[in-house]
Amino acid sequence: MLFALALLLLPLTALAQSADALSPRARLDSIRGELTQIEGSLTNPNVSDDELQRQRSRLQPLLDQLRVLTEEQAPRTEQAKLRLDQLGAKPDANAPPETPDVARERETRTKTFAEADETLKIGRATLLQGEQLQSSIGDLRRDRFAKALFAAGPSILNPDVWSTTLTAFPSDLRASQFIFGDWLSVFTSALFSPRGVLVALAFLGAIALYVARARYMPRLTARLAASVDSSDRHILYGALIRVVARTAPPALASWLIYAGLNTAGLLPPRIQPVILAAVFGLALFAFVQALVDALFAPGEPQRRLASVMESTAKTVTRLAGSLAIVMAIGKVLEAWLQAIAAGLTLSIIVRGVVATVFAIILIAGLYRLRDNQEIEQEACLGPYVPVDGASLGPVRILGWVVGLGIILALLFGYVVLATFLTEQVIWLGILAATFVLLMQLIDLGIISQLTGEGRFALTLRAGIGLRAATLQKIAVVLSGVLKIVLIVVTIMLALAPWGLESTDLTTSLRAAFFGFQVGGVTVSLSSIVVAILLFALGLAATRSLQRWLEGKFLPTTSLDTGLRNSITTAAGYVGYAAAAAIGFSSLGLSMERLTLVASALSVGIGFGLQSVVSNFVSGLILLWERPIRVGDQVLVGDAEGIVKRINVRSTEIETFDRSSVIVPNSNLVSGVVRNRVRSDRTGRVLISISVPRRLNPTDVRAMLLDAAEAHGDVLKKPPPNVLFKKLGTTTMDFDLICVVGDVDIVGRVTSDLNYAIYRRLSELETPVPTELTVKGLEGVEHSLGEIAAAVSKEVGRRAKPASGRVTVKRSGPPPEAEEEPEEAAAPPPAKPEPAASGGKDETKD
Repeated sequence: MLFALALLLLPLTALAQSADALSPRARLDSIRGELTQIEGSLTNPNVSDDELQRQRSRLQPLLDQLRVLTEEQAPRTEQAKLRLDQLGAKPDANAPPETPDVARERETRTKTFAEADETLKIGRATLLQGEQLQSSIGDLRRDRFAKALFAAGPSILNPDVWSTTLTAFPSDLRASQFIFGDWLSVFTSALFSPRGVLVALAFLGAIALYVARARYMPRLTARLAASVDSSDRHILYGALIRVVARTAPPALASWLIYAGLNTAGLLPPRIQPVILAAVFGLALFAFVQALVDALFAPGEPQRRLASVMESTAKTVTRLAGSLAIVMAIGKVLEAWLQAIAAGLTLSIIVRGVVATVFAIILIAGLYRLRDNQEIEQEACLGPYVPVDGASLGPVRILGWVVGLGIILALLFGYVVLATFLTEQVIWLGILAATFVLLMQLIDLGIISQLTGEGRFALTLRAGIGLRAATLQKIAVVLSGVLKIVLIVVTIMLALAPWGLESTDLTTSLRAAFFGFQVGGVTVSLSSIVVAILLFALGLAATRSLQRWLEGKFLPTTSLDTGLRNSITTAAGYVGYAAAAAIGFSSLGLSMERLTLVASALSVGIGFGLQSVVSNFVSGLILLWERPIRVGDQVLVGDAEGIVKRINVRSTEIETFDRSSVIVPNSNLVSGVVRNRVRSDRTGRVLISISVPRRLNPTDVRAMLLDAAEAHGDVLKKPPPNVLFKKLGTTTMDFDLICVVGDVDIVGRVTSDLNYAIYRRLSELETPVPTELTVKGLEGVEHSLGEIAAAVSKEVGRRAKPASGRVTVKRSGPPPEAEEEPEEAAAPPPAKPEPAASGGKDETKD
């Protein structure tokens, strides 16, 4: 029985021990022990860079565990504090003592809070210690890198260096013959063994890859060149295909040879770095040539991605290939020197010579670029047109600085710095070319795939239901994000050889994303994003509620339009405040902190945002007191119209010519506003007319009342009324006043009544005679008769000579001037002319 009970208790004991081992304090103590070991290893002055890297890799998981532990412990501590605060303050000595149960509970809760708070404080302190260790390791590695990079040594022009090298050169040569000769003998003997079959297959595979590249690459190039599609996207895709097709076969062939030799066991530890350097050099040369050919395309300007001239493209291609070859040879020679354990002076000379050749080729290529540009400028007719300077000008300047810097570093003995600069030229060139290709791929590939008429875009439109405008927005945002990622990665890769590790940047990004402590508040990009998302969801829910109230619920009630708008607006304010509170709470900002922030900003709000706050408060007053409502007809200053919307800061009034007037809410609260429908929506119609005095005023009054009462929209109570306003010398003025049910129909009713009054007024008025009799004008009439007689006598006297006709005959043809027109009924008398010799004149009546 006891044995069975022991067997039952054993698992429970083990479980309790494991639970204790996994408690936060136990995990924290374990992490602290490992941090102590890492800190102790850093005190060794001779610690290697590899050891520092290993300790840093060991440190990173510990920091992650500490962050998780502190994040888990913070809410536990807060909960323990809340449970302790529920018991209230401990009574003093003069107060009555607590009951035993309360005292025990207070002691338990106090102990729990103390343990949780202690664990949290120790965890935060340990996290700070780990972050400091991480910074110390990074600083130590960068410091050693800088010392090694800028360490001055003997110059390659020093005679002692050359004499020492020449003295030790025979022994280095014998070491080379011994190592490489022995390897070649082993390799030759292995060719006739089963291992040789594997090596032979590797070499045959490499040869097949080179043959395939030489045979099919021209066909691929010709096929791409013969394509009818000449768009930028097609050119970019062709360039990427060429990069892969030109790089993959040489790189794969080199790796195949290396893998065959390594698998066959024909790579001793000293020979392996040399062969690996040769494989790397071949792959580097092939990749650089393919990359430069894709960008500059010498001999094929139609597929050139860089906007440079033909001579510049050829020069850049040759320069890049030459520098890659020199770099590959240098790496192989460095591996060879390490294999034979060569002396320091020989290493300095080999590195110096390689760096010198590299700098000379770089400077010569840059000088050739200058000559090409000058020739192209002289060949142009007219003013200078920049063809290359805009794209290669800064690159040329930087190249000249680096080339001269390499030579100066070699002359002053900084061989390590010179070698490092040569490597950086190749590395930065590869990064720049790759960056340009990928950037164009993002611009042309991503956007065209999402916004064009391709299969992928059509699938998104038809399958998911996305519109073209939505796809355009997605493409722009996605391309922007990818560009940012590409820029960050490129910068990291460019700065990596200078001692900046990816862990440094990722640590900073992690701190920005997952948070850092500021005054007890964790500020992080992730929490900010979550807060923005929660606030956006709150806004969306609030607007959905407003639409439901405005369109579904409130129309079913008997509330007027203004009260409905007030309820909808108030619901919006409550929803916005709730959304803001949720967003701030997700950031870890409690109401106490928000109160402190509001108190600190109260002075700025009082001065800088006084008008905004005043308008906001006035808007709340308008919604609460409702002196004006949506739909009211108001007069504010010179603007009269219908209230359309009461916003947080201002109120929108639509005038009768359909223009909108934006009035600040403070003007409506503190100013004079005329509301025509404040108590009800009845409207007043006022029509003023003037009639002649000959009409009977009683008939006019009855006519106006009949016209008003006959209209269906005029209210019976109060009844229409007519006022006799003025009695003039020739006219009488009347006012017709009546009331309609809605102010919106005042204009229409006024127009209808004007038509009716005009028709009835025409029936009341008698026709006015149109003839006038004027007396007392006999003298004027006599004078006008005498004038008419005199005029008639004069007209008769002037017409008497025209009663006869005179004809003049001549021996010759009559002149054209004497021909009378046929149409003339009474031609004027012709004037007799003197008769010619032998002729006579005749006159007929």
